[in-house]
Amino acid sequence: MNQYLKSLWLTETVRLIEHNNGRFRDDEANRQARALNAPLDERIIMRAEIISEQHELTRAQAHWLNSVKLSMIILLIVAVFTGSGLALGALAYNPVNLYWALLCLLGVHLVTLCLWILSSVFLPNESGSLFIHLWLWLAKKLSQKTTTTQILPAFITLFSRQIRWLVGLIVNVLWTVILCAALIVLVGLLSTKNYSFEWQTTLLSAESVITLTRLLGELPAALGFSLPDTEMIRASEQAITNGEIRSAWAVWLLGIFIVYGVAVRAILCIFCWVKWRISCNSISLNLQYPEYQMLSHDLEPTSIKSVIDAQADWQVSRSKAAALFRSGGKNMLVAIDIETHWQSPENIDFIGFVNNHKQRETVLDLLQQQPAEKLLIAIDSDRTPDRGMIHLIQTLASKSSQTKVWFINQGRQWNNWQENLASLNIEQANSRWLLEGKHDA
Repeated sequence: MNQYLKSLWLTETVRLIEHNNGRFRDDEANRQARALNAPLDERIIMRAEIISEQHELTRAQAHWLNSVKLSMIILLIVAVFTGSGLALGALAYNPVNLYWALLCLLGVHLVTLCLWILSSVFLPNESGSLFIHLWLWLAKKLSQKTTTTQILPAFITLFSRQIRWLVGLIVNVLWTVILCAALIVLVGLLSTKNYSFEWQTTLLSAESVITLTRLLGELPAALGFSLPDTEMIRASEQAITNGEIRSAWAVWLLGIFIVYGVAVRAILCIFCWVKWRISCNSISLNLQYPEYQMLSHDLEPTSIKSVIDAQADWQVSRSKAAALFRSGGKNMLVAIDIETHWQSPENIDFIGFVNNHKQRETVLDLLQQQPAEKLLIAIDSDRTPDRGMIHLIQTLASKSSQTKVWFINQGRQWNNWQENLASLNIEQANSRWLLEGKHDA
């Protein structure tokens, strides 16, 4: 599965979680998505990717995929042993009853093939098989509780009718492995042991058996497999030891098994794989969902004008904000939870105070539009370094190439701030750090 489909899958997972449990705290995700110059669906996908990283949905998806791969490997191993068992069962007795051997080799294959075709035609959204239920059960067991319950429903919702081709691919791959394993064992047994062949019937006449035998063998014969003549078929009502007759029956048995068994499943594998790949190219987000309709307003791109207009709320002039954009805003100063009468140093691009939610959003929108080369965060160390402030510092730091903290005083929480800065791996500086950066530039 390519990365784009994984992203769509995560987006649908986020939608289902929010549908059931309410919106995530998505201010930062929305901000980054708004800054993306792309259509709405790509902004929604980017938002979902950010939320998925924050809440470990990406990790859950990767773990689920790994569990699916591991369970598929287990099923393939089981398929090899199943195919070997079919071949051993078909040739368990000597002489070999030809039609009983065919029933052992192809009976379950033909029944499951008919069921899969019928379910794909009449129940395209629910097509499956015992293998698929076993596969999903194994995947859930192997993933344990490290994934989220919405991962699988999101996959089903996203791919909808296209799932039948994935189901068909998996089912036919497993049956191809089963039949190939059986074929290898059959060839090995027929090559290393002497088998005699016969046909027996109570209800059918000899002529009916002859007609059926020739009818089944016509297509394999057209592909180069031998077809016993009428006298040979009639003579085989009882097992005979003639080497030529035994060889002809062995090739007839292999031809029917290959043509009606292995070849059918292999062709269906290729067909389902092609249909699955084509259908994957048509997968897209359904923007008609109410959750996506609500996001369309939240993810509307932020214009420079709206950012500049917002500066007035926290005492930055329009001309200064515009100048920051024109100059690139290389070195900037921001004040967190400081009284607004505090005077910032001169000759420094001060982008404002962050004392409430609206100011926080405006500053972060500005930095999202124009990340800083150097960002100095002014802090009053009388304030407690609570989780909200620490998270804000981390978010601000992600918007600049270099970030340092400036304590404007040595207040009551000085020691606590020192411990928190050490854990954040952020250094201290004063306003001269920004001036030096400008001078160097």
